[in-house]
Amino acid sequence: MFERVAIIGGGNGGKAAAAELTLRGKRVRLFEFPEFGSNLEELTATRRITATGAVAGQAVLERVTCDLGEALEGADTIMVCTQALAHERVARALAPLIRPDHLVIVNPGSTGGSLEMVRVFRDHGLKRLPPMVETSTLTYGCRAKGAAVEIRVKANRVVYGTLPAAAISEVGSELEAIYPGLVRSESVLAAGLNNANPIIHPPIALLNAGRIENEGERMGFYRDGVSPTVARLIQKLDEERMALLTALGYPAQPDTLTSVEQGYAESTDYLECYRNGSGFRGFSSPNTLDHRYFHEDIGMGLVMLCSLGRLLGVPTPASETMVRMGSLISGVDYFAHGKRSLEALGLGGLTVEGLKAFLATGEMPGG
Repeated sequence: MFERVAIIGGGNGGKAAAAELTLRGKRVRLFEFPEFGSNLEELTATRRITATGAVAGQAVLERVTCDLGEALEGADTIMVCTQALAHERVARALAPLIRPDHLVIVNPGSTGGSLEMVRVFRDHGLKRLPPMVETSTLTYGCRAKGAAVEIRVKANRVVYGTLPAAAISEVGSELEAIYPGLVRSESVLAAGLNNANPIIHPPIALLNAGRIENEGERMGFYRDGVSPTVARLIQKLDEERMALLTALGYPAQPDTLTSVEQGYAESTDYLECYRNGSGFRGFSSPNTLDHRYFHEDIGMGLVMLCSLGRLLGVPTPASETMVRMGSLISGVDYFAHGKRSLEALGLGGLTVEGLKAFLATGEMPGG
Protein backbone atom coordinates (compact mmCIF):
# COMPACT_ATOMS: atom_id res chain seq x y z
CA MET A 1 0.00 0.00 0.00
CA PHE A 2 0.98 3.63 -0.53
CA GLU A 3 2.90 2.94 -3.73
CA ARG A 4 0.45 4.18 -6.39
CA VAL A 5 -1.17 7.35 -5.10
CA ALA A 6 -4.05 9.24 -6.68
CA ILE A 7 -4.07 12.82 -5.40
CA ILE A 8 -7.36 14.67 -5.70
CA GLY A 9 -6.97 18.43 -5.92
CA GLY A 10 -4.66 20.43 -8.14
CA GLY A 11 -4.19 23.36 -5.78
CA ASN A 12 -1.45 24.22 -3.31
CA GLY A 13 -1.60 21.12 -1.14
CA GLY A 14 -2.20 18.69 -3.99
CA LYS A 15 0.81 19.93 -5.94
CA ALA A 16 3.03 19.89 -2.85
CA ALA A 17 2.02 16.31 -2.04
CA ALA A 18 2.39 15.23 -5.68
CA ALA A 19 5.90 16.66 -5.85
CA GLU A 20 7.15 15.19 -2.59
CA LEU A 21 5.61 11.75 -2.99
CA THR A 22 7.03 11.47 -6.51
CA LEU A 23 10.46 12.53 -5.28
CA ARG A 24 10.16 9.75 -2.69
CA GLY A 25 9.65 7.16 -5.38
CA LYS A 26 5.85 6.88 -5.36
CA ARG A 27 3.86 6.61 -8.58
CA VAL A 28 1.61 9.64 -8.42
CA ARG A 29 -1.44 10.63 -10.39
CA LEU A 30 -2.76 14.17 -9.93
CA PHE A 31 -6.48 14.76 -10.55
CA GLU A 32 -8.51 17.95 -10.76
CA PHE A 33 -12.18 18.42 -11.60
CA PRO A 34 -12.61 19.57 -15.22
CA GLU A 35 -13.87 23.07 -14.43
CA PHE A 36 -10.67 23.70 -12.47
CA GLY A 37 -8.49 22.15 -15.15
CA SER A 38 -6.61 25.43 -15.55
CA ASN A 39 -4.77 24.44 -12.35
CA LEU A 40 -3.12 21.66 -14.36
CA GLU A 41 -2.54 23.39 -17.71
CA GLU A 42 1.22 23.83 -17.28
CA LEU A 43 1.59 20.28 -15.99
CA THR A 44 -0.41 18.42 -18.61
CA ALA A 45 2.20 18.41 -21.36
CA THR A 46 5.32 17.51 -19.38
CA ARG A 47 3.89 16.15 -16.09
CA ARG A 48 6.91 17.89 -14.54
CA ILE A 49 6.55 19.88 -11.31
CA THR A 50 9.30 21.84 -9.55
CA ALA A 51 9.32 22.08 -5.75
CA THR A 52 11.40 24.59 -3.79
CA GLY A 53 11.85 25.24 -0.08
CA ALA A 54 11.48 22.58 2.60
CA VAL A 55 11.07 19.98 -0.15
CA ALA A 56 13.10 20.66 -3.28
CA GLY A 57 13.49 18.95 -6.63
CA GLN A 58 11.91 18.33 -9.98
CA ALA A 59 9.36 15.53 -10.12
CA VAL A 60 7.74 13.84 -13.12
CA LEU A 61 4.26 12.63 -12.24
CA GLU A 62 2.86 9.38 -13.63
CA ARG A 63 -0.41 11.00 -14.74
CA VAL A 64 -2.03 14.43 -14.75
CA THR A 65 -5.72 14.16 -15.53
CA CYS A 66 -9.26 15.47 -15.16
CA ASP A 67 -10.62 11.91 -15.45
CA LEU A 68 -11.12 10.45 -11.98
CA GLY A 69 -11.35 6.88 -13.25
CA GLU A 70 -8.01 7.29 -15.00
CA ALA A 71 -6.46 8.71 -11.84
CA LEU A 72 -7.70 5.81 -9.71
CA GLU A 73 -6.82 3.02 -12.15
CA GLY A 74 -4.42 0.73 -10.30
CA ALA A 75 -4.07 3.13 -7.35
CA ASP A 76 -3.86 1.71 -3.84
CA THR A 77 -4.04 5.06 -2.02
CA ILE A 78 -6.22 8.13 -2.52
CA MET A 79 -5.10 11.41 -0.97
CA VAL A 80 -7.72 14.16 -0.91
CA CYS A 81 -6.06 17.59 -0.82
CA THR A 82 -8.99 19.97 -1.24
CA GLN A 83 -10.82 22.57 0.76
CA ALA A 84 -13.43 21.19 3.14
CA LEU A 85 -16.16 22.67 0.97
CA ALA A 86 -15.25 20.12 -1.73
CA HIS A 87 -15.21 17.01 0.47
CA GLU A 88 -18.83 16.08 -0.17
CA ARG A 89 -18.42 16.41 -3.92
CA VAL A 90 -15.21 14.37 -3.87
CA ALA A 91 -16.95 11.62 -1.89
CA ARG A 92 -19.87 11.54 -4.34
CA ALA A 93 -17.44 11.22 -7.25
CA LEU A 94 -15.47 8.48 -5.48
CA ALA A 95 -18.47 6.44 -4.31
CA PRO A 96 -18.89 4.40 -7.54
CA LEU A 97 -15.12 3.82 -7.79
CA ILE A 98 -13.94 3.25 -4.24
CA ARG A 99 -12.85 -0.20 -3.06
CA PRO A 100 -12.54 -1.57 0.49
CA ASP A 101 -8.82 -2.18 -0.12
CA HIS A 102 -8.15 1.47 -0.92
CA LEU A 103 -6.61 3.73 1.71
CA VAL A 104 -8.22 7.17 1.75
CA ILE A 105 -6.22 10.02 3.29
CA VAL A 106 -8.03 13.32 3.83
CA ASN A 107 -5.15 15.82 4.03
CA PRO A 108 -6.32 18.06 5.61
CA GLY A 109 -9.52 16.75 7.18
CA SER A 110 -10.56 20.25 8.28
CA THR A 111 -12.42 18.93 11.34
CA GLY A 112 -14.59 16.10 10.11
CA GLY A 113 -13.71 15.61 6.45
CA SER A 114 -13.37 11.85 6.85
CA LEU A 115 -16.70 11.71 8.69
CA GLU A 116 -18.44 13.63 5.92
CA MET A 117 -17.00 11.34 3.25
CA VAL A 118 -18.06 8.23 5.17
CA ARG A 119 -21.58 9.64 5.47
CA VAL A 120 -21.70 10.15 1.69
CA PHE A 121 -20.34 6.64 1.03
CA ARG A 122 -23.04 5.16 3.26
CA ASP A 123 -25.72 7.26 1.59
CA HIS A 124 -24.60 5.69 -1.70
CA GLY A 125 -25.13 2.21 -0.29
CA LEU A 126 -21.52 1.22 0.35
CA LYS A 127 -21.43 -1.53 2.97
CA ARG A 128 -17.69 -2.18 3.18
CA LEU A 129 -15.73 1.03 3.51
CA PRO A 130 -12.00 1.62 3.05
CA PRO A 131 -9.93 2.73 6.04
CA MET A 132 -9.93 6.50 6.35
CA VAL A 133 -7.13 8.76 7.55
CA GLU A 134 -7.72 12.36 8.64
CA THR A 135 -4.93 14.85 9.31
CA SER A 136 -5.56 17.81 11.57
CA THR A 137 -4.02 20.24 9.13
CA LEU A 138 -2.28 20.17 5.76
CA THR A 139 1.14 18.57 6.01
CA TYR A 140 2.63 21.57 4.18
CA GLY A 141 2.63 25.33 4.35
CA CYS A 142 2.82 26.00 0.63
CA ARG A 143 1.83 28.09 -2.37
CA ALA A 144 1.66 26.75 -5.93
CA LYS A 145 1.61 28.49 -9.28
CA GLY A 146 1.52 26.66 -12.57
CA ALA A 147 4.08 23.87 -12.59
CA ALA A 148 5.91 25.11 -9.48
CA VAL A 149 5.21 24.84 -5.78
CA GLU A 150 6.98 26.65 -2.96
CA ILE A 151 6.87 24.52 0.18
CA ARG A 152 7.61 27.02 2.92
CA VAL A 153 7.03 24.56 5.76
CA LYS A 154 6.78 20.80 5.96
CA ALA A 155 4.93 20.63 9.25
CA ASN A 156 6.83 18.99 12.08
CA ARG A 157 3.72 18.11 14.09
CA VAL A 158 0.44 17.06 12.46
CA VAL A 159 -2.01 15.04 14.53
CA TYR A 160 -3.83 12.32 12.61
CA GLY A 161 -6.30 9.54 13.25
CA THR A 162 -8.02 6.71 11.42
CA LEU A 163 -11.54 5.33 11.05
CA PRO A 164 -11.77 2.71 12.38
CA ALA A 165 -9.38 3.78 15.11
CA ALA A 166 -7.49 0.47 15.12
CA ALA A 167 -6.45 0.94 11.47
CA ILE A 168 -3.75 3.34 12.63
CA SER A 169 -1.58 0.38 13.65
CA GLU A 170 -1.80 -0.99 10.09
CA VAL A 171 -1.11 2.19 8.11
CA GLY A 172 0.81 4.34 10.59
CA SER A 173 4.33 3.12 9.92
CA GLU A 174 4.17 3.76 6.17
CA LEU A 175 2.60 7.18 6.61
CA GLU A 176 5.07 8.24 9.27
CA ALA A 177 7.99 7.18 7.09
CA ILE A 178 6.88 9.83 4.58
CA TYR A 179 5.72 12.36 7.16
CA PRO A 180 7.83 12.01 10.32
CA GLY A 181 5.88 14.88 11.87
CA LEU A 182 2.69 12.85 12.05
CA VAL A 183 1.45 12.26 15.61
CA ARG A 184 -1.02 9.43 16.26
CA SER A 185 -4.28 10.22 18.01
CA GLU A 186 -7.18 8.21 19.38
CA SER A 187 -9.62 8.90 16.52
CA VAL A 188 -10.36 11.01 13.46
CA LEU A 189 -12.35 13.31 15.75
CA ALA A 190 -9.34 13.83 18.01
CA ALA A 191 -7.34 14.71 14.91
CA GLY A 192 -10.05 17.06 13.68
CA LEU A 193 -10.15 18.93 16.95
CA ASN A 194 -6.45 19.64 16.54
CA ASN A 195 -7.26 21.67 13.42
CA ALA A 196 -6.62 25.27 14.43
CA ASN A 197 -7.81 26.99 11.25
CA PRO A 198 -11.29 27.66 12.73
CA ILE A 199 -9.57 29.06 15.81
CA ILE A 200 -7.19 31.42 14.00
CA HIS A 201 -8.79 32.53 10.73
CA PRO A 202 -12.26 33.73 11.84
CA PRO A 203 -11.09 36.26 14.46
CA ILE A 204 -8.60 37.77 12.01
CA ALA A 205 -11.12 37.85 9.14
CA LEU A 206 -14.05 39.17 11.17
CA LEU A 207 -12.17 41.85 13.08
CA ASN A 208 -10.34 42.98 9.93
CA ALA A 209 -13.28 42.82 7.53
CA GLY A 210 -12.91 46.45 6.48
CA ARG A 211 -9.19 46.13 5.81
CA ILE A 212 -9.68 42.93 3.82
CA GLU A 213 -12.30 44.57 1.60
CA ASN A 214 -10.30 47.79 1.17
CA GLU A 215 -6.74 46.48 0.97
CA GLY A 216 -7.03 42.87 -0.14
CA GLU A 217 -3.66 41.28 -0.86
CA ARG A 218 -1.78 44.39 0.26
CA MET A 219 -2.62 43.35 3.82
CA GLY A 220 -0.47 40.69 5.44
CA PHE A 221 -3.13 38.39 6.88
CA TYR A 222 -1.22 37.48 10.04
CA ARG A 223 1.38 40.24 10.18
CA ASP A 224 -1.15 43.06 9.85
CA GLY A 225 -4.30 41.28 11.00
CA VAL A 226 -3.27 40.05 14.45
CA SER A 227 -3.47 42.66 17.21
CA PRO A 228 -3.69 42.18 20.99
CA THR A 229 -7.51 42.10 20.79
CA VAL A 230 -7.51 39.61 17.92
CA ALA A 231 -4.98 37.45 19.77
CA ARG A 232 -7.18 37.40 22.90
CA LEU A 233 -10.14 36.22 20.83
CA ILE A 234 -8.02 33.49 19.23
CA GLN A 235 -7.03 32.38 22.73
CA LYS A 236 -10.69 32.22 23.86
CA LEU A 237 -11.57 30.01 20.89
CA ASP A 238 -8.52 27.85 21.51
CA GLU A 239 -9.55 27.34 25.14
CA GLU A 240 -12.98 26.13 23.98
CA ARG A 241 -11.36 23.73 21.52
CA MET A 242 -9.14 22.32 24.27
CA ALA A 243 -12.12 21.97 26.61
CA LEU A 244 -13.89 19.80 24.03
CA LEU A 245 -10.83 17.58 23.66
CA THR A 246 -10.55 17.23 27.43
CA ALA A 247 -14.25 16.38 27.78
CA LEU A 248 -13.81 13.58 25.23
CA GLY A 249 -10.78 12.25 27.12
CA TYR A 250 -8.29 13.30 24.46
CA PRO A 251 -4.98 15.13 25.06
CA ALA A 252 -5.11 18.88 24.50
CA GLN A 253 -2.43 21.50 24.05
CA PRO A 254 -2.54 25.19 23.02
CA ASP A 255 -2.25 25.79 19.31
CA THR A 256 0.57 28.23 19.94
CA LEU A 257 2.67 25.32 21.22
CA THR A 258 1.64 23.26 18.20
CA SER A 259 2.62 26.13 15.89
CA VAL A 260 6.08 26.24 17.44
CA GLU A 261 6.45 22.46 17.15
CA GLN A 262 5.29 22.56 13.52
CA GLY A 263 7.84 25.20 12.61
CA TYR A 264 5.43 28.06 11.96
CA ALA A 265 6.33 30.16 15.00
CA GLU A 266 8.96 30.76 17.66
CA SER A 267 6.79 31.93 20.59
CA THR A 268 3.86 30.40 22.46
CA ASP A 269 2.46 33.84 23.27
CA TYR A 270 -0.73 34.21 21.23
CA LEU A 271 0.14 37.66 19.88
CA GLU A 272 3.77 36.91 19.07
CA CYS A 273 3.00 33.48 17.67
CA TYR A 274 0.65 34.55 14.89
CA ARG A 275 1.77 38.12 14.24
CA ASN A 276 5.49 37.46 14.09
CA GLY A 277 5.85 33.71 13.55
CA SER A 278 8.27 33.08 10.69
CA GLY A 279 5.97 30.55 9.02
CA PHE A 280 3.03 32.96 9.04
CA ARG A 281 4.80 36.04 7.67
CA GLY A 282 4.46 35.47 3.95
CA PHE A 283 0.71 34.95 3.77
CA SER A 284 -1.30 37.80 2.29
CA SER A 285 -4.95 38.52 2.94
CA PRO A 286 -7.71 37.37 0.61
CA ASN A 287 -9.31 40.21 -1.35
CA THR A 288 -12.87 39.20 -0.47
CA LEU A 289 -14.91 37.98 2.48
CA ASP A 290 -16.57 35.41 0.23
CA HIS A 291 -13.83 33.03 1.24
CA ARG A 292 -13.11 29.73 2.96
CA TYR A 293 -12.16 31.61 6.12
CA PHE A 294 -15.91 32.22 6.41
CA HIS A 295 -17.62 29.32 4.63
CA GLU A 296 -15.23 26.61 5.80
CA ASP A 297 -13.65 27.76 9.05
CA ILE A 298 -16.81 29.35 10.46
CA GLY A 299 -19.56 27.51 8.58
CA MET A 300 -18.03 24.09 9.09
CA GLY A 301 -15.25 24.15 11.70
CA LEU A 302 -16.82 26.38 14.35
CA VAL A 303 -20.26 24.90 13.71
CA MET A 304 -18.74 21.50 14.53
CA LEU A 305 -17.26 22.84 17.79
CA CYS A 306 -20.63 24.24 18.82
CA SER A 307 -22.37 20.97 17.95
CA LEU A 308 -19.92 18.96 20.04
CA GLY A 309 -20.27 21.45 22.86
CA ARG A 310 -24.00 20.80 23.02
CA LEU A 311 -23.48 17.03 23.13
CA LEU A 312 -20.77 17.22 25.79
CA GLY A 313 -22.27 20.00 27.89
CA VAL A 314 -19.21 22.19 27.24
CA PRO A 315 -20.00 25.92 26.83
CA THR A 316 -18.74 27.44 23.55
CA PRO A 317 -19.80 31.11 23.76
CA ALA A 318 -16.88 32.48 21.72
CA SER A 319 -17.44 29.95 18.94
CA GLU A 320 -21.17 30.65 18.87
CA THR A 321 -20.54 34.39 18.69
CA MET A 322 -18.15 33.95 15.77
CA VAL A 323 -20.70 31.83 13.91
CA ARG A 324 -23.43 34.43 14.42
CA MET A 325 -21.15 37.30 13.39
CA GLY A 326 -20.01 35.38 10.33
CA SER A 327 -23.61 34.64 9.41
CA LEU A 328 -24.59 38.32 9.69
CA ILE A 329 -21.68 39.46 7.52
CA SER A 330 -21.90 36.72 4.88
CA GLY A 331 -25.68 36.52 4.72
CA VAL A 332 -25.46 32.73 5.19
CA ASP A 333 -27.11 31.14 8.24
CA TYR A 334 -24.22 28.85 9.11
CA PHE A 335 -26.06 27.12 11.95
CA ALA A 336 -28.90 26.25 9.57
CA HIS A 337 -26.69 25.26 6.64
CA GLY A 338 -23.55 23.98 8.40
CA LYS A 339 -22.41 20.66 6.97
CA ARG A 340 -20.22 19.67 9.88
CA SER A 341 -22.67 19.50 12.75
CA LEU A 342 -23.11 16.03 14.25
CA GLU A 343 -26.63 15.99 12.78
CA ALA A 344 -25.37 16.78 9.26
CA LEU A 345 -22.79 14.00 9.58
CA GLY A 346 -25.48 11.48 10.49
CA LEU A 347 -24.25 11.26 14.08
CA GLY A 348 -26.82 13.48 15.77
CA GLY A 349 -28.71 10.73 17.55
CA LEU A 350 -25.70 9.26 19.30
CA THR A 351 -24.77 9.54 22.95
CA VAL A 352 -21.17 10.31 23.85
CA GLU A 353 -20.59 6.60 24.35
CA GLY A 354 -22.23 5.81 21.01
CA LEU A 355 -20.09 8.40 19.24
CA LYS A 356 -16.92 6.93 20.72
CA ALA A 357 -18.00 3.42 19.72
CA PHE A 358 -18.55 4.58 16.14
CA LEU A 359 -15.12 6.24 16.04
CA ALA A 360 -13.50 3.08 17.36
CA THR A 361 -15.17 0.63 14.97
CA GLY A 362 -16.52 2.63 12.05
CA GLU A 363 -19.87 0.92 12.64
CA MET A 364 -22.99 2.72 13.77
CA PRO A 365 -24.39 1.34 17.08
CA GLY A 366 -27.20 -1.08 16.36
CA GLY A 367 -25.91 -1.87 12.87
